[in-house]
Amino acid sequence: MRMLGWVMVGLGLVALPVQAQPEAVQRLKNTRECVNCNLQGADLRGLNLLGVNLSGANLSGAKLGAGDMDLNRTALSRANLSGANLSGADLSNASLYGTNLTGANLTGANLTGVSLVGANLTGANAQGANLTGAVLVNTNLTRANLSGAILNQAFIAEVIYKDTRLPDGSVRN
Repeated sequence: MRMLGWVMVGLGLVALPVQAQPEAVQRLKNTRECVNCNLQGADLRGLNLLGVNLSGANLSGAKLGAGDMDLNRTALSRANLSGANLSGADLSNASLYGTNLTGANLTGANLTGVSLVGANLTGANAQGANLTGAVLVNTNLTRANLSGAILNQAFIAEVIYKDTRLPDGSVRN
């Protein structure tokens, strides 16, 4: 039986948090891919996610660990990583094309060579992140915190700035 995530309360509908489907987590473990699957709130700590394909997956609120995470070369295009804890993660050379990183914690993450084309980083905390050689084109940085971030040789064009904290601590609108 599948839970729909809605409950009738009085005269209205209330959305309940939807959790990852256990079969999606098992599929990820077995095949090293989970394209367009629901991994919302899943505990993926300790899994080797190096090179896995999670394109279009919903990983919002997923527990991906911190400090020792290696997501290098992972395909995360169009994935929903809103609210994900990616603090200290190695996402170097990952594809984050069109990825939703709204409110994600990217503190101290290695984002070297990452493609963030069309990504949404609204409210993301990328304080101290390494974005060397990253591509930020048509990227939404509204209320993002880039304090202390390294942007050496990053390609930045058509970026949306609004209350964005830049690497030097200044705010750009």
